Amino acid sequence: MPQFEGFVGDPIYQVVVPLTYRDIVLQISHDQSGHMGVRKTYDRVLRYFFWPGLKKDVSAYIKSCHTCQLTSKPNQVLKPVPLCPIPAISQPFEHLLIDCVGPLPPSKSGARYLLTVMCQSTRYPAAYPLRSITAKSVVRALSQFISIFGVPRIIQSDQGSNFCSKLFAQVLKQLNIVHNFSSAYHAQSQGVLERFHQTLKSMLRSLCVQMQGDWEEALPWMLLAAREVIQESTGFSPNDLIFSHKVRGPLALFQDNWKEAQPPTNLLDFVNGFRYRLYMSQEVARKNLARTQTKMKKRYDGQTEHREFLPGDQVLALLPIITSPWQAKFSGPFSVLKK
Repeated sequence: MPQFEGFVGDPIYQVVVPLTYRDIVLQISHDQSGHMGVRKTYDRVLRYFFWPGLKKDVSAYIKSCHTCQLTSKPNQVLKPVPLCPIPAISQPFEHLLIDCVGPLPPSKSGARYLLTVMCQSTRYPAAYPLRSITAKSVVRALSQFISIFGVPRIIQSDQGSNFCSKLFAQVLKQLNIVHNFSSAYHAQSQGVLERFHQTLKSMLRSLCVQMQGDWEEALPWMLLAAREVIQESTGFSPNDLIFSHKVRGPLALFQDNWKEAQPPTNLLDFVNGFRYRLYMSQEVARKNLARTQTKMKKRYDGQTEHREFLPGDQVLALLPIITSPWQAKFSGPFSVLKK
């Protein structure tokens, strides 16, 4: 029987465990002892037992422990997977991103929410005040956007109850619109719209503090300002990519005081120039967005880890919303059905 001295000099006797009983020792020392980590479990076993490759077996046993996989130790941080950019640019208003913002402070009309809509390719934003975010209210506001810019091919939203309702699904089916859902609890799936939310909230907050006004009254002017800002990703403002000319805003009105009046353009020259400017701006925007996505992916992927799951693999699903400190962080296992 092997032995070594403890920290006070007392001998510690170890039983060399046969292969048949090693799993039982590991089960008692880990499963029935609070699911401690490799070092602590190894130290506990070592005080009583020994066999060649003990630490390696302890590590392998804990890695395969289903309970530990579900609860995920705090110091075990999973690296994100590499970024998968969406297609750089499509036809304007072909692919819409939508979401609801709120509750906000009540406006004078009683609105407490916003339905935000954004064209995925041009970044053109719109926002509609709502008193409630029921499916009926959302459909009514979305209809206003569609009446101006046409019926999209794809609408992407989160998995909110209003977007998952039967009414919303029926409306999209009637309009032959494909409904894509973003990943649950993963704001990055609609990152461009989330960033617009942050900008819009900041603008409304600042204006309301400065002017002591109602945010709903300020909303159209904030949208006018947001639409003329050049997007770093595309190199153009949303207005540039939609209208192919500068939309007159407060700064343009102020500039007119120092500019000479421009001679009128005949209709044919205007149409030809409009088509050329619109085509060139969208082509350049497509290249700029692709270049930006490449840079972002390279920077993001530097801290990621490639993982590939094949049909038949057993996987665990992350539970991002933890309501109790005693709740598991993962659920499963589940089988991968297709790739």
